[in-house]
Amino acid sequence: MAEPRSITGTVVAICSVVVAVCAVLVTVKLLGADFTAAQQPRVFDQTALEQQVANRLQGVGDDSPGRVGCPAAVPVRADTEFKCHVWRHLHSDDVQVTVVNDLGEISVKHS
Repeated sequence: MAEPRSITGTVVAICSVVVAVCAVLVTVKLLGADFTAAQQPRVFDQTALEQQVANRLQGVGDDSPGRVGCPAAVPVRADTEFKCHVWRHLHSDDVQVTVVNDLGEISVKHS
C-alpha cells in the first residue's frame, strides 16, 4: 500500500496544476475580451434635450415655444434623427431634430 504522504503530495501537486491552468485560461479570456461592447451608449438627458430644442425654437414663428416633449434615451450619435412635439399657445406640432455630431449639438427643423 502507498504511503499517505506520497498520496497527499500527489493530490496537492495535481490540484496546483489544475489551479495554475485555470488561472492561465481566465487570464487569456480576459485579455481577449472586448470590453467596448459592455459600455452603455451615451444618451441625451431628456430634460436638457427638451430645453435645448425649446432654445433653438425661441424667436422662430409667431408664438414662443411652450412645452417641448422629446423621446427618452436618444443616443448622442451623429446623424440620429427623431421628432419632438412642441405645444404652443394655440396649437401643437412636431419638429424634426437631427444630432449634428457626437458632442450633442442638434439642428431643429419644422416637420
